[in-house]
Amino acid sequence: MNDRTKEQRVVCAAIQHRDGRVVCGARHFDQLMIDVLKQLPDYMDWRGAEQGFVDQFGTFLAREQAFEIAEARGQIRERTGAGRVLYSEDLY
Repeated sequence: MNDRTKEQRVVCAAIQHRDGRVVCGARHFDQLMIDVLKQLPDYMDWRGAEQGFVDQFGTFLAREQAFEIAEARGQIRERTGAGRVLYSEDLY
């Protein structure tokens, strides 16, 4: 782990469009995230966007990356899925 990785924390769920835009929410496709997406002119183009998380630096993290960080920082409260991938339900 580099110095930045040691201090990284997972802060919220996010989805990343294939063009790099990111939308955040407390959980994936919760009402807040859906409301933000509906305001975008290409709302329907977000189907299939990559689900992941963001850290406190605003960096998008794939579910696998987020799992490694959350595990190292003791953020996982309860495992809800299999494998080394993070789900928002794992955090709270």
